[in-house]
Amino acid sequence: MSWPHRIFANQFTDFELKLLRVFRTVVDCGGFSPAEVELGLTKSAISKHVTDLEIRLGVRLCERGRSGFALTPEGQVVYDSTTQLLVALEEFRSRVNTFHSELVGTFYIGFIENLVTNENLLLHQIMSDYVKAHPGLTLKLVIGSGSEIDRAVQERRLHIGVSMVSDRCTKVVSIPVLKETSYLFCGRDHELYRIDDSAITSGMLSRCTLVQHGYSAAETSLITKLDLKPRATSHQTEGILFLVLAGRHLGFLPSHMAKPWEAVGAIRAIHPSEIKKETQIAIKAQRASLSNPMVQSFLSIARKHNNERKTASSDSLRHQRIGVATNRTQGDLRVATARLGIADPALL
Repeated sequence: MSWPHRIFANQFTDFELKLLRVFRTVVDCGGFSPAEVELGLTKSAISKHVTDLEIRLGVRLCERGRSGFALTPEGQVVYDSTTQLLVALEEFRSRVNTFHSELVGTFYIGFIENLVTNENLLLHQIMSDYVKAHPGLTLKLVIGSGSEIDRAVQERRLHIGVSMVSDRCTKVVSIPVLKETSYLFCGRDHELYRIDDSAITSGMLSRCTLVQHGYSAAETSLITKLDLKPRATSHQTEGILFLVLAGRHLGFLPSHMAKPWEAVGAIRAIHPSEIKKETQIAIKAQRASLSNPMVQSFLSIARKHNNERKTASSDSLRHQRIGVATNRTQGDLRVATARLGIADPALL
């Protein structure tokens, strides 16, 4: 099929911008059908928008059909250029925002899944303060895997991302907000469920099948150390839980996510005092986005809460040390008075 060449011959209108936004969302979602919920449009309407964009550009942007969705080389160029364009528009909007005391616009923030079940997460307080401070903002929330969130932050498709601390990236600023502990679990129908931990040997573990996260370096290290046998992979923790509940796989689950299932006896941890992994969760932003007032405000609130937590933790630790020292002194005093034959230390 030959495409007519009508590359934005006249002015760049809101309609062309809408077509580009639709196209970018389709690519981000991985196809027309997954983008329906995100865009609030039917698959046929989305297809028409992309076709209209292809006609205006004079190139085919993507392949769609039974073989699946895939970008053409031209489509990749248009996608990358669209990302740059939307970032530039967002920068323009953020600079104009500095003229006003109240921030306006759309704030994009992404989370790794299952964070909400963690009772100690500072993010709840940070989000509450941020929304209260900027009621004029429209929030756009995205849930995805760690790699998806990190990539979207680096490409500036998200203002803020909340995901695991990974290899240090000089283009990204991180603020730790949580340390998540995960344990190795088996389901009620698993062969190890009714065996006491003291009887579970490393050889028994190595013969079991494991479902692993597709992005955890800490988990990969444990798998090697324990000689576990991965036979399934999930990029979402919900997939890990699903297979653990099915009773044929072992899997690492965050303690807060596993808690309700443990309470009803559906799963149990194996050697929890010995087999566990620690995962640092952080708030992330692209350094190039730090001039954006929306990002500046969010990071400022996050740092405030993080510093308050550190101060409270230090105070608690200091009080514990004072208490231990006091108890030790009182103990020494009791020993001394006993040796002197004095029943009541107050008599001293």
